[in-house]
Amino acid sequence: MNGDLQQLEEKLKRLLHDIYFRLLLTDPKSRKVILCESPLAPIILKQTIAKILFGYLQVPSLSFVPIHLTALLTTGMTTGLVLDCGNLETSVLPIYTARPLIPYITTTPLAGRAVTQRLHSLLLEHGRYIPPSNLHISLAPQMPIPEHILTPELLEDIKSRMLFCSPVLIGREHNDDRHAVYKNFSSATDLYVSLMDGSATLLVPGWIRERSAEVLFEGDDDEPSLAHCVLNCLLKLQPDLRKPLVSSLLLIGGTSLLPGFQSRLKQEFTRLMRSPTDYEKRKYSSLLRLHKFIRFMHNSEETGVKSVFVNNQRGWIGASLMSSLKISGEEISREKYTGTVTDWSIGHWSDTVSATVTTNHPTL
Repeated sequence: MNGDLQQLEEKLKRLLHDIYFRLLLTDPKSRKVILCESPLAPIILKQTIAKILFGYLQVPSLSFVPIHLTALLTTGMTTGLVLDCGNLETSVLPIYTARPLIPYITTTPLAGRAVTQRLHSLLLEHGRYIPPSNLHISLAPQMPIPEHILTPELLEDIKSRMLFCSPVLIGREHNDDRHAVYKNFSSATDLYVSLMDGSATLLVPGWIRERSAEVLFEGDDDEPSLAHCVLNCLLKLQPDLRKPLVSSLLLIGGTSLLPGFQSRLKQEFTRLMRSPTDYEKRKYSSLLRLHKFIRFMHNSEETGVKSVFVNNQRGWIGASLMSSLKISGEEISREKYTGTVTDWSIGHWSDTVSATVTTNHPTL
């Protein structure tokens, strides 16, 4: 354990050194640091970062701020329900008047990595490998894809360029053979992917492009779907907070950039609240009337207006806004650093952000 931590510390030290002295070309002693983080980040990781910033780089101060809050500030609002769908996990955090309600955060492991794993398994089973041939690509012999071909880099490229979220197949979502249903009712185009070395070509069926992201909207009690994750978060909240929060949903994180993601998530909410199963009706009975209040902030899919900020950049842009406005959360100065940092599991969020934002910056 100590060896792994020491290796992590050395890697972080090299990374932060490169950021300051090779990329930014700035003196770390003259710049305060706002660190956008997941509220569930391991405390040992935060302590390691603080140790490097204060001990090695000598930064004057450090603030740990939930990335959900900094992302919300880019919308000009201080109240919202922020869903961060990244690679390792999806987290939903309610924020009310700039206060992150940390005890009510909910998470699910269904995120980008789960989509990659589903894509990998579907390509192995249904994708086709086309070796170099003098024949036209449509006439060349095809065979199953060798597993070693599907490298993480190739899967990530296919996922980011070709996948999208498609609407629910009404009346067929509980069919025993889902793959057959997806294949028979898909209108997506099959695409060919040439390997980087030009040695061969892969055929990616259209229905795989369309339905690999289904894993995000499936789930169970142990790994709830994204829609269930949001509803579980709302269940924890006081009833008077649910309506204003569900009316201000914000999506962030790289996986939320999948085309059709927002529309599909809204469709899932509508289905759950209008046609719940018996189990869902019992569990979410107090939330079923909220479906008409669901609103996504900066809904470019409905309005046709492209958002100014990209979902996976909002957190860092919001941190820049906080820095420019000279507002932050609990700030740790180098002189007062004692080796401990904010632990959201036992600590509390300072009212500094809320008071400053609402009093001095009402537009935020």
